[in-house]
Amino acid sequence: MAGDADAAGAKSASQGGASVENEAGAPGTAGNGGTTGEAGAAADAGAAGHDGAGEAGASGAPDDEPLGLSWPIDCIPGETCVNLGYPDFDEDGKAHDCGEPGYLGHQGTDIGITFAAQAEGTAVRAAADGVVLFAWDGKYDQCPNANEPDCQNPPAYVPGATTGTTVCTPIGPYCGTGEEGCFWCFAGGNVIVIRHEGVPGVFATRYDHLKKGSVLVQPGDVVRRGQKIAEAASAGNSTGPHLHFEVWGTGFYELADPWSGPCGPNTGPSLWAYDPPWAG
Repeated sequence: MAGDADAAGAKSASQGGASVENEAGAPGTAGNGGTTGEAGAAADAGAAGHDGAGEAGASGAPDDEPLGLSWPIDCIPGETCVNLGYPDFDEDGKAHDCGEPGYLGHQGTDIGITFAAQAEGTAVRAAADGVVLFAWDGKYDQCPNANEPDCQNPPAYVPGATTGTTVCTPIGPYCGTGEEGCFWCFAGGNVIVIRHEGVPGVFATRYDHLKKGSVLVQPGDVVRRGQKIAEAASAGNSTGPHLHFEVWGTGFYELADPWSGPCGPNTGPSLWAYDPPWAG
């Protein structure tokens, strides 16, 4: 199954450095020294290569629009998607339905496609109305490749860096729900993060491993539900073409599982607008 190491470490600016965790990562602070942390992917609330933080999400949706998240890619599991890997960020080894997740500790939903579908072009779409916080493009998109620098782990995780598989935000108001002094790094190569308002249980959504040259948005852009924002590929820390779709629930990198089921971590209402989510 195509997959990734998710990625994102929140860094805090308190001692000068940034702390990063493998995969999604906890918030960190930046300052005048170095903070400890493990190698991981980082996500900055910034922009695809741009510095901006963007603004809070778009205004409320019309009365006839769904409140939950729409399916973010033009493929249907069991038909045109080749696999589906569920989240497991509570690390119990079980997906929401008690089956196997994408892998232990997986932080999002992996929706796999073929290399042929990547070449033809498989649209990635905004899951809800919002404002683009970060957007990165330009990295090689057919990882893994031992000879390609964009498929290798970065030498370090520092604010604003875009080396190897990883892109990092600058230091900014990216801690928790917007406090100053944090940055994030993401190992998805070409990545988009969209901030939402008016979607119950959703602060933002993240889209990883996008096709080089396909990113159609920049930080600060207002997007609508279903709008094409990029195409799926295999950029960054990836084993094959897929979209890594991640949901942040209450703040920056506060993970939420859009799928509901007896094995959780979401045992309440689904965050999807439709059941199944691709039916809408």
